[in-house]
Amino acid sequence: MNVQAIVDFFGSYGFLIYLVAQNAVLALSVYIMLLAGQLSLACIGFMAIGAYSSALLSMNAGVPYPFSLVLAAMISAGIAFLIGGPILRLKGVYLAITTVGFGELVRFTVLNWDYAGGAMGLSAIPAATETWHVFAFLVLLLYGFHQLRHSRYGRALVAIGRDEMAARTMGIPTTRYKIAAFVAGAVMASVAGSFSAHHTNYLSPSEFSFFAAVLVLIYAVFGGLGSYWGPVLGAIVLTLLPEVFRFLQDWRMIIYGVSVLVVVVFVPDGLLEVRKLFRRRKDRVAHADPAMEGPKA
Repeated sequence: MNVQAIVDFFGSYGFLIYLVAQNAVLALSVYIMLLAGQLSLACIGFMAIGAYSSALLSMNAGVPYPFSLVLAAMISAGIAFLIGGPILRLKGVYLAITTVGFGELVRFTVLNWDYAGGAMGLSAIPAATETWHVFAFLVLLLYGFHQLRHSRYGRALVAIGRDEMAARTMGIPTTRYKIAAFVAGAVMASVAGSFSAHHTNYLSPSEFSFFAAVLVLIYAVFGGLGSYWGPVLGAIVLTLLPEVFRFLQDWRMIIYGVSVLVVVVFVPDGLLEVRKLFRRRKDRVAHADPAMEGPKA
């Protein structure tokens, strides 16, 4: 493949490639809360905060792009820290409903706030985000999750996710760890929002709907929660799937829905566990057929 072919490919599918990386970042922002056993759908709310904060800082205060991105992330982190304590006292569906309410509160705030463009949204946002920026951030996150898996903090989150009461009995400050995870997820979503604002150069409140939050959760569950690679895989597959079947027009979304249902029903642990299913089947066949076990010593 020559250089011109590569340039043409990125010219045709550049936005799709960017979208894959952005959705993977959002899926990881949900995953870190699920790791601690907390079903939070606040990611889209924090994405909106990051997007609008970064855009307004750049447009109205003349803040350079990198600094606006960092400041927006700090704003999201501060809000997450302030509301994390009360919100994370809730569990299960009550936590999910509350975080959905938070996301809708953010959306309706910008929808009715003239300074943020109101229902018309914000346009002419300075273009600054390159696709490689999002991929670099995703790689940084993957490295961070790899380190987290082997750290004391990561083991504490897993313990909280499995049995919070037992974790508390072992001396783990569960509330502190859950708030830290909530803040980390907020920062990830905020940075994704800032990237989006400076990539599309336009923001609309409709981009941050309840449906978008559910879609991010589906990415994580579809890929599998057994590893941080699962949400990334889910985001990649479900972002590319409608494009792969674009030639089927309206039928492509039916295929999308059926694919999600099939995985949830037959592979409830996500796509990442498919190989384990084949491995277990191979082991069962090997034990059933002595000839496959190989010669005995």
